[in-house]
Amino acid sequence: MNKPAFDSPSEPGDLRSDEALSRMQARCRYYFNLSEFAQLTGREQRGAAAYLAVNRLSKRGRVVSATRRPAGYLIVPPEHQSFGAPPVTWWIDDCLRPIEPHYYVALLSAAKHWGSSHYARQDVQVMLSRPHPPLSPGLLKVTFTAKKNIEVTPTTVVKSGVAPWQVSSRAATLLDLIRHQSDVGGIEAIARVTKDFSRDLTREDLFASLDALNQVPAAQRLGYIFDQLKMTACARHVAAWLNARHDFKGPQPLELGTTLSQSMETDSRWKIRFDPNRLSILEEIK
Repeated sequence: MNKPAFDSPSEPGDLRSDEALSRMQARCRYYFNLSEFAQLTGREQRGAAAYLAVNRLSKRGRVVSATRRPAGYLIVPPEHQSFGAPPVTWWIDDCLRPIEPHYYVALLSAAKHWGSSHYARQDVQVMLSRPHPPLSPGLLKVTFTAKKNIEVTPTTVVKSGVAPWQVSSRAATLLDLIRHQSDVGGIEAIARVTKDFSRDLTREDLFASLDALNQVPAAQRLGYIFDQLKMTACARHVAAWLNARHDFKGPQPLELGTTLSQSMETDSRWKIRFDPNRLSILEEIK
């Protein structure tokens, strides 16, 4: 959701820097770039005066650097000075939408939004279409994961907070978790999130998310997890998607990065290879 541009100063001349910050906050904007600040305060957009003014604000703890290219800053409200930055969801949309309109909060950060928060993380995980270095304003950290065809992933715009931001749907979150097991704590973490989502997953969301990702092995793994957690209806929906659109690929290891071995068993329904000694993890979550 794009926000309106800043109003031009009502009279020629500078607005004081603090007044400029107040005007941005009044519009629920906490991220700004140097050229916007220069325009709002009547300074030259490519001159040194705007940079020096922001630097003075930074030394006072009023703003903190967030991005380098373009140079972007965050307004730090007094109640968030102990963290050195406002909450990520207050500014992530303003920060990312100009460079990645289809960004979304993802993986365990998305799971937390949807009510599953077994695993505390110090960062906020965000999906982009290309690699991007982490952002570390104050004590916060935003990490990025790259995904092709990000624009078709089902997402929801969250409007209940200070500013809008985008998050993957429940089913899309599960499929992303399965594809990035090593970044989220493995199958146990995925199974716990899946169980937490069990009452709210819909056929429409599952089909839309499976269509968007269009990766048979990920669907097989998700269907197998549903089966093991006794989520019969969800498993049936995944099986219907697979049978109607694709041939099963197999055998596929349940846990990415593992080597298929003779000690592993194969689930005939999903053509998933698994270590029977690891099934106790899923048994505990049922």
